[in-house]
Amino acid sequence: MNLPNLKKKYLLVLLSLGVVCIVNGQQPFLLKDSEETYRLDQQVEIFIDSAGTLSFDQVSKPEFQQNFKLNSRHGLTFGYLKSPLWIKVTTRNTLPETSWYLEIPAPFLEYVDFYQQQDSTWKHDAVGYYKPHSKREIPHTGFVLPLVFNDDAISTVYIQITGTSPRTFPLFILEKDKFHNKIRLEDIGYGVFFGILIVMFFYNLFIYLTLKQTNYLLYICTIVCTFSIFAAATGYGGKLLWPDAPEMNFYMGRLSLGVLIFFLTIFTIRFLEVRMYSRTMYYILVALIPLSLLSMVLVITRWLPSAGNNLITISTTLFLVTGIVCRMRGNRTANYFIAAWTFYLLGGIFLTLRNSGVFEFNFWTTHFVEIGAALETTIIAFALGDRYRRYKQEKEEAQALAFKFQLEATEKLEAKVKERTEQLTKTNESLTTALETNREQTQIIANKNAELDAFFYRISHDLKGPISSLLGLSYLAKSEVKDAVALDYIDKQQRQIQRLDDIITGLINLTMLNHNDLKKEPIDFKKMVDDCLQSLSRYPNFVTIQIQKSIESSIEYNAEFVLINAILQNLLENAVKYSVRTLPTVQIRIFKEPSWIVIEVEDNGQGIPKEYQSKIFEIFYRATQSSSGSGLGLYILKRSVDILKGTISVTSEKDAGSTFTVRLPAKSVN
Repeated sequence: MNLPNLKKKYLLVLLSLGVVCIVNGQQPFLLKDSEETYRLDQQVEIFIDSAGTLSFDQVSKPEFQQNFKLNSRHGLTFGYLKSPLWIKVTTRNTLPETSWYLEIPAPFLEYVDFYQQQDSTWKHDAVGYYKPHSKREIPHTGFVLPLVFNDDAISTVYIQITGTSPRTFPLFILEKDKFHNKIRLEDIGYGVFFGILIVMFFYNLFIYLTLKQTNYLLYICTIVCTFSIFAAATGYGGKLLWPDAPEMNFYMGRLSLGVLIFFLTIFTIRFLEVRMYSRTMYYILVALIPLSLLSMVLVITRWLPSAGNNLITISTTLFLVTGIVCRMRGNRTANYFIAAWTFYLLGGIFLTLRNSGVFEFNFWTTHFVEIGAALETTIIAFALGDRYRRYKQEKEEAQALAFKFQLEATEKLEAKVKERTEQLTKTNESLTTALETNREQTQIIANKNAELDAFFYRISHDLKGPISSLLGLSYLAKSEVKDAVALDYIDKQQRQIQRLDDIITGLINLTMLNHNDLKKEPIDFKKMVDDCLQSLSRYPNFVTIQIQKSIESSIEYNAEFVLINAILQNLLENAVKYSVRTLPTVQIRIFKEPSWIVIEVEDNGQGIPKEYQSKIFEIFYRATQSSSGSGLGLYILKRSVDILKGTISVTSEKDAGSTFTVRLPAKSVN
């Protein structure tokens, strides 16, 4: 190659470079060391589109380049800038075999658009908080662009950043392998952070399942919310948990803030026992509960997406102040609480000031909030453990004191027992002598009662015969006598004889209840009901009564026949006797429940006034003076039910009828 031609070629290259620099208005930044991580915050040109109307085609025109100015700020710190931000990066690769990555490690940026020149065209890559991770060229929590250099080793990249998130971030260029090493270190760091949250979750869950204390359950909920918030804020949620659902970043990040405040407020009130130490702080914290719910609504509806962020800033300060107030008033547990929230608050302050543009983007302003969250979670867990330890210690001390009192009381009691035992021994000796005498007297009384029962039974039977004869004669007399006056006297006489017969029958039945030799036999409820009804046909109103029977045929029941018959006879007699209405009805229901045999007799007669219902089972008691009964029927009924270990109840209203319900234990069912 001849020298003049070579000189011309180099001159041409220099001229083309000069043209590029003039057009671009920026000297290319030289990439010359693959071991270096270049931070280009002050080596890029920026343009703020105040009107928000410019497109890339307009911004990339040569005549527009004069509007780009070299960044004069200390870092890329624009705070909560509303207008679109354009960044222009021009670099030159002096190491042809080296691959370079441009990185913006700010996963919270909502919309990031890369425009990179490739030959004569521009390639557009749309990334950001609301873009699926699965569609990114390089899966990373931040935003990464592999740089492409033209034939002159020059790379030109335009970056447009829009959205409402804070515009405070760095811009790095580093060699490919160095980038992956950096990512591995970040993954390890965040793995430790999320690992702490997971360990604290299971630690507190285990304690909750052991102790069943609500404070641990509330704290578990705060850990879950913290995990959700940081998973979204750091980009790891989008990268690993919901790569195809970027909207989850918004809800898991911002909505979880309101949920976190809700649980943290309740936890703080309970954990510090705030109401006991400060009524003022208690009511302030209570006010946070509806505010947290309101913030969730504002986030869901997108009326104020930053509502949760704003409220967490206020809440964190209030939690710390509450801890200080409670500690000043004697709550020792508040020491842990203050320490935990101090770290968290400092991290929040650093992050807020960084987002506002006061602090630059560095390790401490970016990650101290995560360090604070990890420390806060761990310290509160230890505080819960310390509180449980102190409660256990106080309980053991109380038990020891109680044991001491119990021991002293036991010694005193033993002395008194010894004294009383000596007295009782003397008294027992006296009672033993008296008991022997009393036993003999009791046996004499029992024998006398048995003799009286037998005598009374014989007398009742002896009276039963003549009375039955008188009753029969009165029936005959009524059929023979035609005189109206005589018939009236005979009717009155017959009613008195009938009442006397009922009394004697009741007394006979009553003496039978006292017999201990009654034997069990199978009960045929259908036959027994029919026999009882047959015996009641003597009542004048019987033929007018509509009898309705519902008796289960499958009931197998062994019991004393006399007692069951007494129950049914008196229930049915009572129902028939007082069914005096125009259309009288008596319903008999007998059925089996798992543990009971149930007998129900219902009538629509005159009913029993409520004031008499508690006394109707007393001996010789009649609810009305006009009643023709003996006053023994319901007493015998109650005695029979008691002997069978059953229950009886009555539901009745005057002029509306009565329902008697008997329940007998089904233990005798075969």
